[in-house]
Amino acid sequence: MKKIILLAFIICFQQSAFAQAYRTKNNSKSTGDITTSAKKERGNPNLGKNIFAFSPIQILLTHVDQTSPDLAINASYERIFDNQLFSFRLPVCVSLLNNYYYFLPTLKIYPFKQGMVKYAVGPQLLYAFGTLDDERTIYNPNVGYILDSTSYDRKQFGFLINNSLNITMAKSLYFGIDASLGIIYYDNLPNNYYQNYYNVSPLSGGNSGISPAFQFHFNAGYRF
Repeated sequence: MKKIILLAFIICFQQSAFAQAYRTKNNSKSTGDITTSAKKERGNPNLGKNIFAFSPIQILLTHVDQTSPDLAINASYERIFDNQLFSFRLPVCVSLLNNYYYFLPTLKIYPFKQGMVKYAVGPQLLYAFGTLDDERTIYNPNVGYILDSTSYDRKQFGFLINNSLNITMAKSLYFGIDASLGIIYYDNLPNNYYQNYYNVSPLSGGNSGISPAFQFHFNAGYRF
């Protein structure tokens, strides 16, 4: 009788142990699925939300009748919001050809949140100001051809759509490709400035206030 009771106790103990192991395994799998799903939903929380970047050369075209685009150096700061879907980026650009400066505040939208390689799109404003130096050869009936130098205090406002590709390597090393296309809706240069001074066709309708705008650059920096 004692042997039967002992055997029954052993069988019950084994069944209980097997049931507990099964529940533990299922709970672990379920927890793992939830964790994986949560990580997928959150994006990549290990990447920093701040990016300092620098570009040694940037191409800017802020008037369709320009004889050549402007070249500038670019430094920027980007702050990524907690939801990892939006960020604010402020590039500051200094012209290499004129005493001219560009500010391009940008709202970036990341459709797939953050990751090692991510695309972003968003609206971008342009504010530019400085001095435009103009040198041209003119004819003077008394002395012949002379070199005339004129400086203009210039201001521009514009709106562009920005497209960018963020590439994060080794967690902190950042590379980016950035391009924008839009319009300049205010430019205080005289109407037909380029047509009168450079004999080019007024593709912008002869009005220096409304004109297509474009910018493109590569940049690299530190993410933390």
